Amino acid sequence: MINKLHLQTHVTALCIVKPHFLLEGCGGFLNLYNLDSNQLLESLNIFRGARIHGIQYSPRNETIVAFGGKLLAVVALNGSQSAVSRLNILQKSSETDWIRDAKFVNNGDYLVKLTSHNKVLIQKTASKAEIIEVQGEEQCILYCGKILGDHLSQLTILAGTVFGNILVWAASTSEKDNCLFHRLTGHNGVIFSINYDEISQTIISTSDDRSVRSWSLLFEDDKPSNLWSLFQRARIQAKHELYGHEARVWNSVVMRRNQCEPALVASLGEDSRVCLWDLTSGTLVSKFDAHPGTSVWAAEWDPLRKLLVTAGGDGSTRIWNVNHLQETTCRQLKLPEEGQVPRLVAITSSGSYRYLVFSQQGIIYGWNPDTQLWTSLFQDERLGNGSVLDSDGQTIIFGTRTGAVFVFVSGPSLELLTTHQLEKSKIYSVHLVASGQFMACLDNGRLLLLNIFDGNDSEPKTRFILPEGKQRWPSCILATQSRFMMGDREGSLHLYSTKKETPLQSFVNIHGKNGLTDIKSDPIGRNLYYTSGKDGRVGLWHLTDDQNQLELLSLTNTSLGWIARLRWINRQLTYLAFQSDRFVVWSSHQQRSLMQVPCGGGHRSWDFDVTSDVTFLFIKDKHIYEHRRPLSGVFSSSLAGRCGGHSKSVCRGRFIGFHEPLILTGSEDTTMRLSRLDQRSAQSLTIITKHVSSVRALAVQELKDRPGTWLCVSAGGRAQLSVGLLTIAGQGDQVHVIHHDVRSHFLRGWLRRATNKPWVNDGHPSLIPDPETRYMDVDVLDRCDSNFHIIAACSDSFIRIFSLALDGCRLDLFQELSFHNCCVLQVKVVADAYGNSILFSTGTNGQLAVWNITSLEEDKGIEPIGSLQAHQSGINSLDCQWVDVDRMLILTGGDDNALVCTKVELSCERNALKFIDQQKQFPHAAQISGVAILSNSLCLSVSLDQRLILWKRLDTQLTCLSTICCDVSDIQGLDVFPGVTKTLVMVYGQGIQVFEVDESISVTQNLEYPSATIVDPLSA
Repeated sequence: MINKLHLQTHVTALCIVKPHFLLEGCGGFLNLYNLDSNQLLESLNIFRGARIHGIQYSPRNETIVAFGGKLLAVVALNGSQSAVSRLNILQKSSETDWIRDAKFVNNGDYLVKLTSHNKVLIQKTASKAEIIEVQGEEQCILYCGKILGDHLSQLTILAGTVFGNILVWAASTSEKDNCLFHRLTGHNGVIFSINYDEISQTIISTSDDRSVRSWSLLFEDDKPSNLWSLFQRARIQAKHELYGHEARVWNSVVMRRNQCEPALVASLGEDSRVCLWDLTSGTLVSKFDAHPGTSVWAAEWDPLRKLLVTAGGDGSTRIWNVNHLQETTCRQLKLPEEGQVPRLVAITSSGSYRYLVFSQQGIIYGWNPDTQLWTSLFQDERLGNGSVLDSDGQTIIFGTRTGAVFVFVSGPSLELLTTHQLEKSKIYSVHLVASGQFMACLDNGRLLLLNIFDGNDSEPKTRFILPEGKQRWPSCILATQSRFMMGDREGSLHLYSTKKETPLQSFVNIHGKNGLTDIKSDPIGRNLYYTSGKDGRVGLWHLTDDQNQLELLSLTNTSLGWIARLRWINRQLTYLAFQSDRFVVWSSHQQRSLMQVPCGGGHRSWDFDVTSDVTFLFIKDKHIYEHRRPLSGVFSSSLAGRCGGHSKSVCRGRFIGFHEPLILTGSEDTTMRLSRLDQRSAQSLTIITKHVSSVRALAVQELKDRPGTWLCVSAGGRAQLSVGLLTIAGQGDQVHVIHHDVRSHFLRGWLRRATNKPWVNDGHPSLIPDPETRYMDVDVLDRCDSNFHIIAACSDSFIRIFSLALDGCRLDLFQELSFHNCCVLQVKVVADAYGNSILFSTGTNGQLAVWNITSLEEDKGIEPIGSLQAHQSGINSLDCQWVDVDRMLILTGGDDNALVCTKVELSCERNALKFIDQQKQFPHAAQISGVAILSNSLCLSVSLDQRLILWKRLDTQLTCLSTICCDVSDIQGLDVFPGVTKTLVMVYGQGIQVFEVDESISVTQNLEYPSATIVDPLSA
């Protein structure tokens, strides 16, 4: 009756299986991927409510050992393409202690397990019976461990204790050989991981103290070949103590291209970083943010493809080329003459000079890659301060302050092709727009389209004029047949025809007010175009067949601060952006950074090229810098990995009913994501960054007069309420989303402070913070004519009602209701048969209040119709359903672990609330965080104990039909999307999971438990 469909949560284990398989542990699912095609081949649910913490593969018997918590599963892997099922469970077992490591020995005849109390369990795989237990000398608690040796006679254990010690001991079935070889001390915290490099004979450990330590095995004579003798005779010496992480270090992996080359160690941190260390010298080679905002849990090195695979808490698996991992520095290219200040730079795609630099004195220098020297190529005083530049790699065009235009061609030398004297007016921008044509912008927004080869006396082919504005010149221009698309410095997009001076169409401030930066056509889609801006958004546009109108298909938030240019590389759209002081190359397909260069920010002259290698040329502090990397190190053809979701816990999730159900989520990472379900996971369509704190509440409602547009209300910490409109079009892989921000409201508001330093805040108001109050829940009431009431549950005991007018984009506090005298947790608005609007509210005191909010007057208080003491403590979840005209069923779940079904009689005309019946049960072992009433007399409840229970309802009596364990921990709630016979259920917390409930089946046996009886919380 309940089936698992989609899961996006922490990926905690990885394993690479030759020749081209990747095993991934996501929650309790074991996923099998093809490394070459990035295709999910199979997904197998092996654990109930537990995460997979480790995966080991035995090539001899083609068997996988997966373990997590106290559970272990042995799975057969069939690599044949014709196999119906590639993954088959052979054995599942549960231990009394946590499993820290497991592996097959003796050619797969025995399975060895290391548990948390320093005990080794040896099991013969054929009989599946426990044959022996080997207890270490110290029965301390282990946080990690490593089993070394492929034979029972050589089993050596590396154990990391809670006291920061590393124990090296022999796990022998004979008591006389069972001894402690070494105790390694030095860490100031618990040990999280231990690894051993056989080639260099080095132990690598990571710890709670944020350090990575290496220990070398030293010998006075020849090295023994026997593993026990190796550790027994060795003198283990601390080699390196490495600090590069800003938080705890979870794990490490040894990377070596071949056995002859020195090894690198990749350490994985809670700070989202991967640090690469030289194992021999202990130097930090490079570090990068692998999974921004969340922990990096696991990593695997593929020596065949030279790839590092990482997995993180955002539910993503990412692949890194080895060339990308090697951090390259920026090289300074000094000009030959002292005192020459570079102003503009350009990279050429042909000719003898790779780079061109234009100095403040009007001198053009060319960089010869063969001689590694600058050469003076051209000089003209007019090319000094105030000149502007555009280049396509071969043709370089300049506009000067005096109205002169210089056109150069890069060849064996830099050739001056032609000059134009337009007017004695400053040229604000020049653009190469088509073959043999350029456009120059003069004062007052006047644009001239000219042929490059025409003389000074020639008339412009076409004249245009930009709309009024403070910065009245274009930042980018794209020509298409007889049309021109222009983006200006104020974030607006204009469509021009060669037959008309003024725009055919304008989209004012579509990319904010800081500028539209680039326009690119889609090489695959007909009449599709992309735009980018300094607001960090990317727009997708369609030009109609008559080329007279642009249609905005989507406007996607990328979470990048400033997108400077767009590039199509390997048929994939790539963003060239600036985040803080770094230049970032971002893959829209892989949803991750491909390259980062600290350059000082975007306010400088720079150029980027991928002709032969990846080159970034920029000016910083009046000096020229070059950053180069191999092309394969940035834009490799390797697999993209799997895109993730939120980097922190999901606080609220809502279904949006489109052609296919979409998911809108709000998280503690302060963002909202709109996602579509895809391949058992969720693919982000857009990221909305409007909040300064966690997003704890969401409400969505489709506008009646605008089909395909949803009103989206979000609220959370710092007493912030945000309203936006989501317009969705298309279906399948072609879903396009536009998010339009309507208004944000802060409870304390904004303060405009007087200052003697106007450049500090430029007169903008400053936010008065309200760290104490947070919004716990929101709901929306439609008042018709694009007017709404937004009801917010607040932590300061008030229910606040806001009035929203979409036409005027006004959002004002309308009324405050007070009753609970405690934190208000839930609000829900329903309508009765007479058209009255009824509000339900719950608090941390266990009370449920009912309000009639049909007619509200501003600043006039109202009292609730009535209240019920439903729970002993906070009511976290609420749903209700009318039984008939005046009677209603209310289902609530609370902190007291109680699931309560209450039947009441409710009348707004009589202003009466009458209690009829109530049934209370305790089916969960922890507080209940979500409930829902379905059709066919079915109900759902979910709890922090990770159990989703389906109930059959008979009046107020609930009977358990089915129970299933969720793979998402720290569950915050659920939402449902009803269908004809099947209902989708989304559970959210540390990730999201979507289930399918078949409502056509009225009776079924319990799926996860041996009987369908209600579980007592004390015995669960």
